[in-house]
Amino acid sequence: MKDALRSPAGCPVCRARLRGSPRCSRCGADLTALMLLAAHAYILRRAARQSLRQSDYQAALASAQAAQRLHSTAEGTLLCILSTAAASPLSEQPQKTARDLADLR
Repeated sequence: MKDALRSPAGCPVCRARLRGSPRCSRCGADLTALMLLAAHAYILRRAARQSLRQSDYQAALASAQAAQRLHSTAEGTLLCILSTAAASPLSEQPQKTARDLADLR
């Protein structure tokens, strides 16, 4: 899952498309705080993916949810769903492999 470092969809003042500048090109609003929130959310999503790779599912879920609270994205939603599924008690049970199932025949 790729999570690009994106700014929120538009300027909160005039809804102009954001161009990666700390000032809105249309109304001149200061977007620094908004951009910092998006960057922090990106870092939290990266930490969530790393936690998933390390099988630390609770940490992954906490990071993914924190990121979504800061800056909600479609990729973040998927990361939350994946982290929730991985952290659920059912996923802690050993999974049957195709070979295990074939042995049952």
